[in-house]
Amino acid sequence: MRKTIATLATICATIWLSVLVLTTGSATVVSADPADVFPSGPYAATLIGEKILYPDLFGVSKGLPVADVTGVLLPDGKIRAYVFAQNKGIVIADSTDGVTFSFVGNAFGSDKGQGMPRAVKLSDGRFRMYNMTSFGVSCSISSDGLNFAVEKDACISSSSFPSAKNGLSGAALIKLADGRYRAYFSDMVKAGTGPDPHQVYSATSADGLTWTADSGLRIGTGAASLTRSAEHPAAITHADGSVTLFYYDNGARPGLDSAGKQNMAQNDQGLWYSTSKDGGLTFSNEYKVSFPSSFASGFGNDPDVFLDKSGQMILWAGGFDHAYGG
Repeated sequence: MRKTIATLATICATIWLSVLVLTTGSATVVSADPADVFPSGPYAATLIGEKILYPDLFGVSKGLPVADVTGVLLPDGKIRAYVFAQNKGIVIADSTDGVTFSFVGNAFGSDKGQGMPRAVKLSDGRFRMYNMTSFGVSCSISSDGLNFAVEKDACISSSSFPSAKNGLSGAALIKLADGRYRAYFSDMVKAGTGPDPHQVYSATSADGLTWTADSGLRIGTGAASLTRSAEHPAAITHADGSVTLFYYDNGARPGLDSAGKQNMAQNDQGLWYSTSKDGGLTFSNEYKVSFPSSFASGFGNDPDVFLDKSGQMILWAGGFDHAYGG
């Protein structure tokens, strides 16, 4: 298995950008398509830039979050970022180099209760965005990638996952070998509590709009193989049909310690990835992504992975900076 190099750039507030230099041999890759084929790991990370998405860019006060970014490669080679900004909703910024971004708009015109965006490009040239809402995961559509209209408030309903008591995170999508889609998401973090252990779930769909819950858990307490805490995953597929998930471990473990506090595995906190050989249902052989020493040990939440115009893997993930917020 060939070794790959990852390039990582930090983003202000809670977003930090990393780029996995994984050449696919094609310069015409359509990025953010669920059918994209990614190089296999192992993966490593190298810093290329810092603080590229930050509160001031979107008119957000310092100390408030700018988080949960998703990236799309546009036909002209630009990279578009969709990101949640406190009190603004889902804001949009474009870049020619993946490091310097300019604000270009708001996906829903204002804060319409849509969080944790994941945008994908459809075969007809339109864009579909999946967002976390109070109903579960919503689906929205756009012809230009700038103005989105909600198609379904709950294309993936939280009621289908009763053990996710605080709702569902935003979803990551891949296209399976049989033409169906599989989405991955976790239970949500409850504000002002925790840290608590989290679990990754999945659902399948023939059209990307109507989804059916998959039985069991992909990762987390109760899963068939990997039981660490895992939240807000990103998903990619490979040429052999295998599926890799990137997910954040907050270190929380089931049960309480002798002082009545949550059991914690602090050394495990960070971004992990694991690969499934059965179509994305059972994951094993997980690895932790190593980031530059300048990052805090807990860096790497809310990952997103896509391909740039040269076929390199781009990894965006979150951190916390006391000077900006989180």
